This record gives sequence, C-alpha cells and structure tokens, in this order.
Amino acid sequence: MNFKPIDEMSLRQLFSTAFAQELLRLAYLGPVVNAAGAVETSPDAMILDMRRSPYQPLRCEFKFSPGNKDDFSHNGRFDIAIVWSLPQGCNRNQLTADLLGQNECSEVVVLSDTKAFRDLPPYSMDALSRLGGADVVREKALKTEFPSVCALFWAAKLYPNKFRMDRMVDYLAKRFPAVKKMQPKGRANVVTAFIQTKPPLLSRMHGNYFRWSSECDSVVAVGELSELIVSRFGEALPPDTDVEEIQQL
Repeated sequence: MNFKPIDEMSLRQLFSTAFAQELLRLAYLGPVVNAAGAVETSPDAMILDMRRSPYQPLRCEFKFSPGNKDDFSHNGRFDIAIVWSLPQGCNRNQLTADLLGQNECSEVVVLSDTKAFRDLPPYSMDALSRLGGADVVREKALKTEFPSVCALFWAAKLYPNKFRMDRMVDYLAKRFPAVKKMQPKGRANVVTAFIQTKPPLLSRMHGNYFRWSSECDSVVAVGELSELIVSRFGEALPPDTDVEEIQQL
C-alpha cells in the first residue's frame, strides 16, 4: 500500500516501489560510490534512468519540498533531483537553472505533478487503521483480468455513490475488445462476480444500481487497485472524465 510521502525518508521509499518505477521509468540502484569503491555521503543515491536507450546511471538527490537552490548547497554534484512538491513561489524551471549552475543538475522531477502520485491516500493513523482489507482487495484483483480491475477501481473511487451496472458494462465493452467480444448477456459477469466473493467487494443496492461494499475500505481499495493497474498491468489510471460514463443518473 502506498501513501503520499510526509518527509524525505517516505519520499525515498515511495520512489523505490514498483509503482513509482513504472510511472517514472527511474529505479534506485544504491548509494553513490567513488572510484575507490567507498560510499560517498552526498548526494543521496545512484538511480537508473530507463526512459531512453541506452539506460544511464545518474547521481540523484532527494528533497521533500525544497524552497530554492540553497537547500541543495551542501549536496555536491548530482544529475537529477527528485522532490515531492515545490512550495508556492518556487518555479521548477528556475530551480533547474539554478541547480545546473550550482550542482550541475540538469533535471528536477516533481512527483506530485503526476496524477497517480497526487491521488495517493494521505498517510495518517486513520489510514493505517483501515488497512485490514488491503490484502483481500489485492488477493481478489490479482486473480482477475484488467477489465474487472478497472471496474473495481471505479466502484471504489465512486463510493459511497452508486453506479449503474448497464453503464459500467457498456463502458468496459467500449474500452476493452475482450469484453466487447463476449455475449451481451455474459458481459455483466466481469463485474458481478465480485458480489459473490468473501467478503463481497460489490453490493447490489436496488434494481440495476450497485456500489462498492462497505466491508472493505474504499480508500484503501483505490490505493491497492491503482498500484496494480500501474505496476502489474502497465496501464495509466482511468481519467476522471470517464466517471460520466458510469455514474448513476
């Protein structure tokens, strides 16, 4: 389960997940070492840039929310900075230009600029107390195909609001050729199978209206399903505009 980072340590942990590596195409390698093989104390790490071929190792510095180049003044030479956010008044282009002159850094990556990171649940005691259902959601989702995981993602995202089953099925058939090829009467099984799980992940409300089950925390579910969509299936999260196609009328 991933959360929004609250400090530099949790930022580094998030960066090291498969979820972040799939989104960024950057991977943690290890500490910085010099020609003699000794570990250097600064900058923070060596990372692998997999965004283009050939892959390239880069010297990297992590900062949670730096205000300006002064926050990097004692970090020596590095190629890339990974930050969670920039405070109001701190422009990324200006910071990059400043760091190029000061640290030879040519790129600043701001994780919170990416929707998938920005939508992560906040880290709190309340969030930690609701993690009991995370294993159930992951277990069920790992046994199914992407269209079903997409349907579960939207059900959890919409909770406590309902969705119309016919609109959900039409949405899946429009987006996924495998669902479209199914017999019309069987397409709903892609979604309704989760009413029968133990515990159920979906509940029927009335008529053709369904919603995420209250037996598994919806916020936790969104986090788990988001990670699976990105790291297991290698897909982008469904855009928020898609909700109009499945929301109840």
